[in-house]
Amino acid sequence: MTKRNFHPSTLLLLSALIVVFFFAGRSISPIPAWPNDRIAATIDSVNEDIRNVQFQFRDALNSGDSALFLKCYAPDACILAPNAPILCGQRGLLQFFKGTRQAGVRDGNFNPIGLYGQTSEYVTQQGAVELLDAAQHPLGNVKVLIVWKKTGEGWRIFRHMLNFDAPLPPTPASRTK
Repeated sequence: MTKRNFHPSTLLLLSALIVVFFFAGRSISPIPAWPNDRIAATIDSVNEDIRNVQFQFRDALNSGDSALFLKCYAPDACILAPNAPILCGQRGLLQFFKGTRQAGVRDGNFNPIGLYGQTSEYVTQQGAVELLDAAQHPLGNVKVLIVWKKTGEGWRIFRHMLNFDAPLPPTPASRTK
């Protein structure tokens, strides 16, 4: 019979296999559920904050309340609207709000598609919006990407990018000319 020398790693592997086979089919201890529960609670909290801001945004459109509109946005927010320069800060946001109101938009049905890439400070949301006038007639459909930022007041819109599926109908003022 020949003598074989075992490499030290072979002994380590053999020990590991014995432990694995010994515990196979046994539960050593339950896998803690708290990390997933904490993640789910965080996601629910973010969704709730975002939903509240979306209701506030809709109220601002309905009422024409520009101060309420500004509360939906972070102080350093920007709107990236089609065929327009980037609108940043309160002045830019108010310019967008005024233009939206002049176009006859008074309401919208927001359809959230998903939240992506959440960190402790940012999350991106994809959605679609059906824009409505005061009589709840459709004006057009918009695709949106919104980067939300965690602020001292909760989640607020940081970057708001939108694009229309088709050009909006003429504004009420241009229809009377």
